[in-house]
Amino acid sequence: MGRYDDYDDERVVFVERESTGSGLGALLLGLAIGAGAALLLAPDSGEATRARIRREAKRAQTRARDKFDEMTDEISETYERTLEAVERKAAQARGAVKSKARAVGDAVETRTRAVGDAVDAGRVAARQAKVELERAVDETKRAYTDARQSTRVIDDIDLRDAADEAADETAGPA
Repeated sequence: MGRYDDYDDERVVFVERESTGSGLGALLLGLAIGAGAALLLAPDSGEATRARIRREAKRAQTRARDKFDEMTDEISETYERTLEAVERKAAQARGAVKSKARAVGDAVETRTRAVGDAVDAGRVAARQAKVELERAVDETKRAYTDARQSTRVIDDIDLRDAADEAADETAGPA
């Protein structure tokens, strides 16, 4: 059993038709019906009927040409409007893309400058640290040299004192 088999309603199909056409088909149909009716109901002679048919055919040809020209103009105008709209939208899209590209370029430039500034600041800090480290090493070397010299002076004094005491002991009491 199908999904909608429980319903007894008959299926109804609606066909919608847009009548935005030019009416050329209706015009030609009307001309054909009019010409046929004129032939059947013509009270005139064959010569007059043929002349009238020629006139009506020329009128129909003129109307058909006019209708064709109208349609051509309409199509041309529609084409031009559509082309203008597409060009306008394309220009807007180009403008938006350029704007976004400019914004991205500005952001990249800003970030690049910030990175460059950070690198420069790091270099300056490294130079300062190098100078301070060299100063600390020099001070340490000086302190070490001064300490060694002090130790030598003290050792020399101790050796002299020891030599003086040894000399005093060998010389005996005076």
